[in-house]
Amino acid sequence: MSTAFEQLWTFMDQYVLFSKQEKAIIQPYFIQKKFNKQNRLVDLGSISKEVFFIVEGCLRYYYITEDGREITGFIFQENMFAGSHNSFFNQVPSSQVLETIEASTVLSLNYTALMELYQKVPKMNELVRKILEHRFAFAQSVIASLITNKPEERYRQLIQQQPNLVHRVPLHILATYLGITPVSLSRIRARKAKK
Repeated sequence: MSTAFEQLWTFMDQYVLFSKQEKAIIQPYFIQKKFNKQNRLVDLGSISKEVFFIVEGCLRYYYITEDGREITGFIFQENMFAGSHNSFFNQVPSSQVLETIEASTVLSLNYTALMELYQKVPKMNELVRKILEHRFAFAQSVIASLITNKPEERYRQLIQQQPNLVHRVPLHILATYLGITPVSLSRIRARKAKK
């Protein structure tokens, strides 16, 4: 079994335990792919056909404002499923772009394959539900932070929860993820460095 699939099983085991027989059914549905930096995996207005388990790398989804600015909604790292989830699960045009921040290796699962797995391995339903519940709870905490916390507090939380993002993700992307300008983020980082 490859390292990529060992990572996938370790991740899935946190939510649902699959038997060896179930894993043997599931594994062929996942396709390993490699993408270069700044590769769009889902484009604005397209229907997402895949979700991606990140083996190595970093991805983000972002929105494009009317004036052309990119606002980062989420940053995905290793051992996470990334996707334009509303587009994928409802098979509707995506309101966001999914793009690699770094060169990335992923295990891709397409929509048709997932629908088949729901039938062949019923525990896949439970897995997806639990992953989405976890993601929804985290998204609510991010929204609450954007509404109630000052920028410095949001930056402090980011360092506590995902410290390696500060070194992996370009400043302008981190700034939009935190809901501030790159200049404001530079000032916050400078103040933190002096403390």
